[in-house]
Amino acid sequence: MTLEEISLSDKIRDYIDSRKQDRLDKFDKDTQKGVLAASVENVAAYEMERAALRVSEEDRFKPANWLSDAASRANNVHIATHVAKFTYSSAKKCTNVFKPPMLSQGAGYISTLSLKDYSYDVAVDDAKHMDVANLVTLSGGDITFLSLLYTNRDDFFCELGLSKEQSKYCLDCFKSTIKIGIPRSHFLLKQIYWPIQENCYHLLLPMFASSLTQEIYERVQHARFSEEQQEARAARRSEKESDLATIEFPNIAVQTFGGNQPQNISALNSKSKRAGRAYMLSSAPPMWQSQEKPPLKVKSIFRGPFSRKVYGHLIGLKTFLVANLNKRSVWETRAERAHRIDDIVDQLVAYGASVRSFPAGWSSHPDCHLPLHQKLWLDPNRRAFDKEFEDEFDKKEWQGLVAADFARFLNAELEKNSEIATGDVEFVQWKVLTAQELRLVQDDVKGAF
Repeated sequence: MTLEEISLSDKIRDYIDSRKQDRLDKFDKDTQKGVLAASVENVAAYEMERAALRVSEEDRFKPANWLSDAASRANNVHIATHVAKFTYSSAKKCTNVFKPPMLSQGAGYISTLSLKDYSYDVAVDDAKHMDVANLVTLSGGDITFLSLLYTNRDDFFCELGLSKEQSKYCLDCFKSTIKIGIPRSHFLLKQIYWPIQENCYHLLLPMFASSLTQEIYERVQHARFSEEQQEARAARRSEKESDLATIEFPNIAVQTFGGNQPQNISALNSKSKRAGRAYMLSSAPPMWQSQEKPPLKVKSIFRGPFSRKVYGHLIGLKTFLVANLNKRSVWETRAERAHRIDDIVDQLVAYGASVRSFPAGWSSHPDCHLPLHQKLWLDPNRRAFDKEFEDEFDKKEWQGLVAADFARFLNAELEKNSEIATGDVEFVQWKVLTAQELRLVQDDVKGAF
C-alpha cells in the first residue's frame, strides 16, 4: 500500500500513535530515574504507582480521548494562507487570513491565488498547540483534513471509535480553525495608513503569504538539490547532451523566522525541512554590461581599457597603503596588501581571457596599434594562420614584456599619490608575480590549440 492509498482516518490513527509513543518514551525515561533513586523498601510501591500512571498516560491517547482534547483546543489554531506572526512573532490573538485559490479568482498578480496546488499553513497562538496544528494538516486517500471540514461529515470520526455525538462535537470544534470572525490586528504588527480622501484613511495590514512562500521554497529546493537537477548540472559541466534543462535562481537570499523556535510561527515554517527559512528572490533590475570590443586604436591596453576596469581596485589599494603608511609593518598588513595586488593581477588575467574570446586574427586589423607582445598575449589563436606570429609566440619573450608593462603601469598609478613611493623593488615584485600568471595562460592556450 502506498502512502497515497492510506486513508485519512488511518493517518490520524498513526499520528496519535506516534504522539503516544513519544510521550511514553519520555515517561519511561523520566520515571526510571525515580526507580533508581528510590530506596529498596520503596521500589515496589513506586513501581506500582508508575504502572498506574503509565496506564493513565496510555488512556489519554485513545483516539476518542485525544481527539476530544484536541478539539477543545482547536480555537487556538488557525488554518491560513497568510499568517500574521511572520510579520512579528510576538503578536498575539490577531487575525490570520485563509484565501485559497479554490475559493477566489486571481486578479493577474502573482500571489497565493496564482497557485494551482497549494499548501495551506496553520498558525498557532501558542506552540503547545502544535500537535493540533499538525493534525489539521494531515491528508490521506483522496481527502484532506481541510476538505473534511467543508464537507460536514459529522460521522467521520466514528471510524476512529468515537460516538456519533463525539464525532459531531469534534467536527464542530475543528471548524473554528477556518473561521476568521471579526478581523483583529495587534499593536506590534506593521500597519499602513492609506489615504482615500482628505483626513480619511484605510488602515492596511500587510500579510505574509505563507502558502506562496512554501511553493517558492519547494521549487528552489528542487532546483538546487533534486537528483534530476544535479544530473543536468553534471552534464553541463562535462559538456554532454542532456534532455534536462538546468534551473538557476541567481542572487537568492534567505530570511529566517522564529529563531531556534520556528514552530512558534506556524506549521509550515517548522515543517518540510524549512527550519524557519524562506527564500527571497532578487528584484533588482539587470545590471548594464557594455559590449566588449577588441582594444583597437590604443597603443597599450594599460592606457585605457584595462585601467578603467581596475579603477576601483586601484583606489582601494592606494587608500589602504596611505592608511597604513606610518604604521608598523605586521603580517596582517602585508597579507592584506598582497591580497589586493593579487586581485588586480586576477583582473588582468580575466581581461586577457575576455579579449581572447574574440575571433582569431583581430590583432591584424589596421586599427590595432598594440605592441607585438600584447598582441601575442591577447590574440594567440592567430597562430593558426600566421606562421611568423606563431614563431614569436613560442619564444615566450612576450610574457616578460607584458609583465613589465603591468609593473610600470601599477607603479605609475601608485605614484600618482605623492605619499606613496615605489621603485625597482616593487617593479620586480609586480613583474615576477604577473609573469607567473602569464606562464599559466600560455600553458592553457597551447593546451587548447
